[in-house]
Amino acid sequence: MLKITPKSFTMTRQLLKGVWIAVPAYIVLSLFMPVLIVLALVLGLLHLAEIPVALAVLRKKNIPTTEVIGKTFLYGFTYWLPRSLEA
Repeated sequence: MLKITPKSFTMTRQLLKGVWIAVPAYIVLSLFMPVLIVLALVLGLLHLAEIPVALAVLRKKNIPTTEVIGKTFLYGFTYWLPRSLEA
């Protein structure tokens, strides 16, 4: 079950602000460079595949699930690997 906290709500709002800028810019660029569509799909699938691993690794760190999912999808292993090595 997802735990909604004020911090996760704020993070979600920040992510949505970025989406409103990034998605239209990406659509315009992909009209001129179709390879970006393929690249985005591959990277998106890779980041989706990392989410179960990140949840398993960070389960004992008391990090909200929404934060782990959102940041893993955006940043991939560069988010969850350093967090798992923290003391």
